[in-house]
Amino acid sequence: MSTDLAPAGGQPATPGGQPVVEPSPGAGHPLSVGQEALWFLYQLAPESPAYNITLAVRVRTALDDAALARAVDALVARHPVLGTAFAERDGAPRQYVPAAPPAASPAGAAASRWLEIRDVPGRTDAALLGLARSVGEQPFRLGAGEVFRVVLLRRAAADAALVLVTHHIVSDATSQWLLLRDLLAGYRGIAAGGAPDWAPLTAGYLDHVEAERKLLDSPRRARLERYWRERCTGVSAGVIPLDRPRPERQTFDGATHHLRLPDELAGRVRSAASAAGVTPFAFLLGVFQATLYRYGGQDDFTLGCPVATRYGAGLRDVVGYLVNTVVLRSSFAPGATFAAAVASAHRELLSGLAHVGYPFPLLDRMLGAARGGSRAPLFRIAFTMVAADRLDPPLPLVPEGAVVGPEIEHSGLRLAAFDVPQLEGQFDLNVELRQSEDSLAGAFRYNTDLFDDATIERLTGHYRRLLEAATADPTHRIDRVSLVDSAQLELLLALGTGGVSPGR
Repeated sequence: MSTDLAPAGGQPATPGGQPVVEPSPGAGHPLSVGQEALWFLYQLAPESPAYNITLAVRVRTALDDAALARAVDALVARHPVLGTAFAERDGAPRQYVPAAPPAASPAGAAASRWLEIRDVPGRTDAALLGLARSVGEQPFRLGAGEVFRVVLLRRAAADAALVLVTHHIVSDATSQWLLLRDLLAGYRGIAAGGAPDWAPLTAGYLDHVEAERKLLDSPRRARLERYWRERCTGVSAGVIPLDRPRPERQTFDGATHHLRLPDELAGRVRSAASAAGVTPFAFLLGVFQATLYRYGGQDDFTLGCPVATRYGAGLRDVVGYLVNTVVLRSSFAPGATFAAAVASAHRELLSGLAHVGYPFPLLDRMLGAARGGSRAPLFRIAFTMVAADRLDPPLPLVPEGAVVGPEIEHSGLRLAAFDVPQLEGQFDLNVELRQSEDSLAGAFRYNTDLFDDATIERLTGHYRRLLEAATADPTHRIDRVSLVDSAQLELLLALGTGGVSPGR
């Protein structure tokens, strides 16, 4: 079996070892505005994995190699965007989406140009997670039509990790789960001697690109621009104090700190949100904004909130970059309470979602021009939440301190989630909360050029502390909550009076 994703030299190759073909000359198709922004970032750092999206599951059922290979090829035929190549033509980026489905692996063949199978016997769960992470960190070559790979890391016949990786320019978090869902369903049908049992798609990603173009050519564009200009003028990006000066050039180097809220606190968050008449996400957002208010002392600042844009006809099951970033403004009056912060977050979310059609990169460009070309970003910290219990397959969250999550049976396979670190270093801080039916966890991805892990760990501790205060009494003033507990306070007081040495 193959042991390396990259060829030794010469023409680029796919995981299966076959060379990929440069896009043939032709007009191609325009990119969405979001894709154009990602293409620009790719050109700045083509070897960076910062915009690779990885989804890995542990499979405790023996897989048929030939059926898996055919299922992967069928998946690419269903979602042609996975074979897209990107190139500059006449000074503009274009995408070349295959017009015809790729050639399927013949019956009985165990190879696919998109699939690699590695035998890795004797590896621990932690080592397997490390291998899955390395698969996700292998750069893609967008100009060579290399935007998607599947790798099976097999420890034993009935024990493996299935890793799906895409570049963000053709995918998003929802798309990644759609790919896993369709791949498992396709494998089930093919392994049973039949064909994938998929509902037909009625639209494709290029339909979204066309719909966006029509919106931007319509009178609605001016209304959206007016709204966002008013919301984002005269406010700065929310920040937390840096451990090191900001480098002149972003490196996209990052790491992740995980937070798992106690189930009792997660339940209190849901109850408090319901009592306030807001969603749990709005409640969690409002308290996070309050945390930043306490940290940076800013009483008016912005955050970014990535949201799905699957509103067009037939886009629900389409794979592609179907995300836009909404800029959320946070304002705190003297004596602000948690209830006020949560209500404000709820209103801001509803208003932003009503104007989500305007692509964020255009907003950034428009306001940058108004600032005389200044590149001060509209936000440096992003905050979003994924409803894990609505995903398919519904894999339980990985418990705190564990490498792999609880097993479920799905499509005739025993599956469990791996939590692979990814999408790190894009912003100062990128918070992704994950909510299941009875659990609430968060991945705090941060730029290691700016922060030490201890700083982010301290921040997550303070966020949890403010959540505890907000759920206990939403009318409590934010500035009256102590950020240290009684034990920490006693230690600080003892240090101040010489009662204890700093080494204890």
